[in-house]
Amino acid sequence: MKRISGARFVPPRGTPAWWARHWLRFAAVASVLVLLAGTHYPKLVIGAPGDGPDKILHFLAFGTVTVLLRLSGIAASGLSALVIVGSLAIVDELTQEIPGLGRSFDPLDLVADAGGILVALAWIAALGPDRRGPDWFRIRQTRRLASLVLLLSSPANWMHLAIATSLGAMVGGVFLGVAGRNPIVGPVTMVVVGAAAGGIAGLVACLESGRRFSTARMDETQRCLDCLTPNASPRCAVCGGRYEGPSDRRIPSRRIAMVATLWTIGSAILLFGGYLLLMPFSSDRNWMGAAVRRYDAFGLSFEMMVDAALLGLISAFVVHRSRRRMSGIAARYGIECLRCGHDLQGLPEHLEPRCPECGEAFEADSDAAHVAVRTDSEEHDAR
Repeated sequence: MKRISGARFVPPRGTPAWWARHWLRFAAVASVLVLLAGTHYPKLVIGAPGDGPDKILHFLAFGTVTVLLRLSGIAASGLSALVIVGSLAIVDELTQEIPGLGRSFDPLDLVADAGGILVALAWIAALGPDRRGPDWFRIRQTRRLASLVLLLSSPANWMHLAIATSLGAMVGGVFLGVAGRNPIVGPVTMVVVGAAAGGIAGLVACLESGRRFSTARMDETQRCLDCLTPNASPRCAVCGGRYEGPSDRRIPSRRIAMVATLWTIGSAILLFGGYLLLMPFSSDRNWMGAAVRRYDAFGLSFEMMVDAALLGLISAFVVHRSRRRMSGIAARYGIECLRCGHDLQGLPEHLEPRCPECGEAFEADSDAAHVAVRTDSEEHDAR
């Protein structure tokens, strides 16, 4: 399959994969137009002085544009996405000096744009296909990607995603705007942060729900994993790809995801703790106090943007490492017990084989003498 081999695949016109790319490109162009319209609206001011979330909005807007340009294929690689969106950010700031707009060039806006671009590219790289694992593991990832592409091939699904994102943004914005009132962060900034968090949560929840439905639909019609044309078993008549069914092999992905979540939460706590430790130095006359005061002078919106960028990069790195760990576990599948790591090679066959070290049940596989299959994986994850 072309997606598994890493070759760049251009879906034939009219196939579900072609329609998904078509709608992604439409969304990418629309996002660029909306961004330029918003940044060039004459004398636009959001929030009162000291409560302007402009840097956060720049971070979110350019991150969104980067994701859409990269996923749509307009930017063929991460480097090309960096060049295209980075150039767009520079042109966007320079053209705000046009007389009559009432706008001005702000280098801090460029920093916020760069933060959004880098975080978006980091997450795309972290969630991209990992080609280091065995074939069955790579096919599993290709199936997940194909189900998402099938989801995005329908305009109705795009409408569902837009509704879920909007509802999440409204709920998050209202909740944080009311429950998050404090003397430090203004209400407009709190609403924007809550809307961003809620919108992302709604989008991710809708994507995951739709992906599961698309997976069932893909298996029911045996769609090609390349162009998503139905009845592609044994070979797709349109592009030459093929359908691959689900694998019975399981790895402890829930436990790995929990570890990644804990690392991300711990990183956020460390960042917050670092700021608390630096706050007393703001009144000192030494170099540290001067640095803290200069950083505070950039404004709260810029500081929150930096926090979001650091946390986004750290969490993307944690997810990347976790997925590499999953591919490493998949490579050891059938060689050692996935629960305790005990060597399973050369064990005698039994009617109900179990790991002699921890008692984990495993089953023989046609490709290996003894393959540890996590038949009790959910039970052990709960433990």
